[in-house]
Amino acid sequence: MRPIELRVKGLNSFIEEQKIDFTKLTERGFFGIFGPTGSGKSTILDGITLALYGQVSRKSSNYINTNCDSLNVSFKFQISGVEKKIYIVSREFKRDNKTGNPRTSRAKIIDTTNEIEEILADKAQKVTEKCEEIIGLGLEDFTRTVVLPQGKFSEFLKLEGKSRREMLERLFNLQKYGNILSVKLSREIGKEKTESNLLTGELKGYDEVSSEKLNLKNEELECARNQLSNANNELKEIEKRHKSSEEIWNLQFELNSYKEQEKVLNYKSSEIEEDKIKLKLAEAALKVNPYILAYENTLNEGNETQKEKERLEINFKKLKIEKESSEKKLVEVTEKKDKEIPELKLREQKINDVIEEKNKLDILDKEIEEISSKVQVLREKYKKEKNSSVIIEDSIKNITINIKELEEKFESLKIDDELKVKIQDGLLISEKYNLFKKNISNNKNKLTNINKEIENLKVNFDELQKICKVKSNSLNENKDELENLIKHCPGNQEDLLILQKNLTNCNEKWEKFNQYSDEIKKSKLLIQELEELLKKDKDKKSSIDNELLDLKEKYKKCEIENLAFKIRMNLKNGEACPVCGSLEHGTKSKDKLIDDIDDDIVNQLNNKINGYEINLKVLEQDITIYNTKINSEEDKIREKNLQIENLGEEFKNIVPKDLESQFNRLKKDLENYDLKKEMLENTLIQLKDENHKLENDSEIISTLIKEKETQVNLINEELAIDIEELNNTKEKLNIIIRETKVSDFNKKSQEIVNIEKEREILSKKIKEFRINIETLIKEKDKVQENLNLITEEGTHACTSLNEKNKNREEKIKIIKDKLEKEFNLIDDSNNIDKNKLFMLLDSIKKEIECIEREFKSIHELKDIIFIKYENCNEKFISIVAKENQIIKRCEIEKENLNKSLKSENFESIEEVKANIIELNDIEILKAKIEKYKEDLSKIKGAIESSVKKLNNREVTEQQWINIQNSVKEKKLEFESLNEMKIKLEEECKFIDNKLKELKDLLIKKEKIDHKLALLDDLDKLFKGKKFVEFVAITQLKYISMEASKKLKEITNGTYGLEVDENGKFIIRDYKNGGAERDASTLSGGETFLTSLALALALSSQIQLKGTAPLELFFLDEGFGTLDDNLLEVVMSSLEKLHNDKLKIGIISHVESIKNRVPVKLILTPAESGKGGSKVRLERS
Repeated sequence: MRPIELRVKGLNSFIEEQKIDFTKLTERGFFGIFGPTGSGKSTILDGITLALYGQVSRKSSNYINTNCDSLNVSFKFQISGVEKKIYIVSREFKRDNKTGNPRTSRAKIIDTTNEIEEILADKAQKVTEKCEEIIGLGLEDFTRTVVLPQGKFSEFLKLEGKSRREMLERLFNLQKYGNILSVKLSREIGKEKTESNLLTGELKGYDEVSSEKLNLKNEELECARNQLSNANNELKEIEKRHKSSEEIWNLQFELNSYKEQEKVLNYKSSEIEEDKIKLKLAEAALKVNPYILAYENTLNEGNETQKEKERLEINFKKLKIEKESSEKKLVEVTEKKDKEIPELKLREQKINDVIEEKNKLDILDKEIEEISSKVQVLREKYKKEKNSSVIIEDSIKNITINIKELEEKFESLKIDDELKVKIQDGLLISEKYNLFKKNISNNKNKLTNINKEIENLKVNFDELQKICKVKSNSLNENKDELENLIKHCPGNQEDLLILQKNLTNCNEKWEKFNQYSDEIKKSKLLIQELEELLKKDKDKKSSIDNELLDLKEKYKKCEIENLAFKIRMNLKNGEACPVCGSLEHGTKSKDKLIDDIDDDIVNQLNNKINGYEINLKVLEQDITIYNTKINSEEDKIREKNLQIENLGEEFKNIVPKDLESQFNRLKKDLENYDLKKEMLENTLIQLKDENHKLENDSEIISTLIKEKETQVNLINEELAIDIEELNNTKEKLNIIIRETKVSDFNKKSQEIVNIEKEREILSKKIKEFRINIETLIKEKDKVQENLNLITEEGTHACTSLNEKNKNREEKIKIIKDKLEKEFNLIDDSNNIDKNKLFMLLDSIKKEIECIEREFKSIHELKDIIFIKYENCNEKFISIVAKENQIIKRCEIEKENLNKSLKSENFESIEEVKANIIELNDIEILKAKIEKYKEDLSKIKGAIESSVKKLNNREVTEQQWINIQNSVKEKKLEFESLNEMKIKLEEECKFIDNKLKELKDLLIKKEKIDHKLALLDDLDKLFKGKKFVEFVAITQLKYISMEASKKLKEITNGTYGLEVDENGKFIIRDYKNGGAERDASTLSGGETFLTSLALALALSSQIQLKGTAPLELFFLDEGFGTLDDNLLEVVMSSLEKLHNDKLKIGIISHVESIKNRVPVKLILTPAESGKGGSKVRLERS
């Protein structure tokens, strides 16, 4: 990413909009941002992060300037790649009324490549996401890459132990592999253990499920299916017979029904004949009715026409009188209109002309008043401008005198340049002298402190060795105890599962045995009850059969006698008897025969027989049901005995309670074993961790002792060098004191600075006075120009005023000429009353309107009466002609009516009207007759068809009832067997599903146990942040290789950088044959260069996460603490680093390094009343 332009307004110390052109600022590759503290140097970086990410890197929420209500920031940048892309991202922030915190009111990112603007996002969050996508870095990584925190890296070079590990974790963003990962692991282990406990609970619910139980249920199901198949075949056979009988029964029922319908239709035949006669008369009356209606309508129309003719005759006479009257009035009004209106119109025109002239005169008066006011204003303005000109001239004279006085004072404060240089050198040498004194004192204090630390560390080391020995002994004892426990293990989970399986099988078999035994007892009891009921029903049946035989013999005898009586009654003497062939027949009296054979007795016998047969049928059905149920229960007993045999005899020798106590005992032993084993393992792990920690602590203390001893040697060497340098510096300082005769260089330097500041203030004042003179001269010229313009404008206004007054007099004269008759409208001052003019004009208009209105109303009245008169005349002629036509038509229609009555055989009109029926009723009669014919034909056809279909077949009512009952019984039996089969299928399915679920749960349990073991291993691995340390050291090795390249480049191959196996930095001194040096032995300049190389390497590493290379970084490294020699080294190194793809910027408030930077961005701090911070670009 290459920055192009940044615009900020309202951000921190920036009030007005400031523009930073990075294209010009970075054109030489090396640039600087300079300004005093609080001028807004860091705010430039805040502006970039605020535009890209919507927040500042310092996490502040109070970045809107207190004098501004809003903040605007716009950042233009380029992404270099195969194809260059240019983007502009802009945001506006406003202060929230409630909280006072900034909130985004507008955000937008635009792609301006090829000068075509394309909006990529226009919402705050979307803009941030788009910027992260384009650059490939978040806010934290971007800030760490662009602004290199050098102070941290110089500290990082020398840090050791826990502090160094924590800093590594922060720099490489490894917190997620430390405490965060440990918390996640603990949470995951807890979650998996909870799930494991839940699964164990679920598995206990499957104790009664087994494959043996499923096999038994499958056998029962197969048996039920066979029974169902047999019952189904029998049901089909009975249904086939039922279907054939049902067809015959239905045909018999249909035939009887058709015969009944035929009787009903024959009974209706006389009614249908009457309807036919009624229909014939109605049709004839309908033919005659139109002639009757036409004749009657013509008679009615004649009467109406006569009445209308009389009414029109009266109206015609009345309208004739009104017409003559209106014509006379119209003539009178016309004469009045032609005489008065022309005169009134002429007067109206004159008044309108006068009003128009008066309006023009009013406008002229207004213009005269405006010009008069303008002339007065111009006179006052001229006076004011003249006074301003005099004041300006006086000011110019006073400022000229002030400038002369200030220039004299400025020259008197001038100091010799050579003296300034010597004073500056003396100041630097005195500071250096004080620094060496301070270093010597610090090193002596360090030696004392380090020696004390070494003694304390040795004491701690001895104590740790003792504790470590004790812990090792405890560890060995714990190991022995664990091995002994494993040797005496009571069993495993497989043994427990086998016992559980045996217990489940035993319990199941005993349950089944008890269940089957109970079912056999129940079936035997039921059979006894059914056999008793069956015996009772058989006895009843035998009794009813005997009684039914007697009744049937009596009924047959009575029926024969009754039939003989009917034959005898129909025989006549001389006819042959159909039974015996005799021609003579002996007769008995009818009364005697009725006494012998009574129809009521026959009916009673028949009803008794039917009742007995129904009871007999019910008993037969009950007997069949009892037999079926007894057979079913006997089959069930045989089946249950077979199932008991299948269970075997082995389970009877086992007591379930003994097996259960054995299972519980083993389970308890295993739980105790697991608990004890887990406790010992945890104690072992804890002891190992403690032992390992103690060993690490001992090693760390040992290393610290060595490092501290090395430090003592190095400090002694450094102390000797510093004492020597102190003496040399003291000599140089004495020489300069003698030359300058100044003992306190700080005080003298401050005096020079104060004098220079005073000279600068005087210079600024002189400059301001000169600018003021130029401004005043410009103002004077402007005032003179205004005076000339006012004079010219006043002359023009006076001329115009005179012309307007002359024009006014002419207008008044014209109005007077036009109002010669109405002169009372003009007063002595030549003022015209405009209201009176309008009143006069209004009265003339009203008079004209009144005459025209009267003429119009009379003319309209005359036209209306004339139209009415004409219409009435036309109607009267028309009605007379119509009357004649109706008389002729009446005669013709009467003749036609008489002919029609004769042709249809009607005597009179009344007879026709009596036989008239509505068309709808006629249609109903027709339909009724047709339907009767159709129904009679259909019934006869249906009777013939039913007789053919029956084909001499017959089913009695008793046969039909018996077949229906057989079907019902078989269906009930089939449904019972089917329900039993479905129930068994469901039980088999349920057991099968439970077995599958059990299998899945066992697999799941195995997976969770495996996962818990893995998680446990991971937990051990990540304890003590060992993994974080490993990742950090690995990352550090890659970065140290990159940093070594940078360091060699900066130092011309003098130094290199490496990392040892513990992650400690080692400096390679190639000018001394590649000798290894500790980072703490580096001088200030060497430390700075090494830190810079390390920071650049880390920046490159972070940039690998991004999608676009960052072509710029800022260095904010407290340059004020560096001496001249060290500053020279640093600046030379920075000048070597930059290239086309990497622009380097330094941020500082130190004035002495400005000249070394080719392009500078100078920031001027905000001043009260003069606005916010300002930026300007300077080149060396």
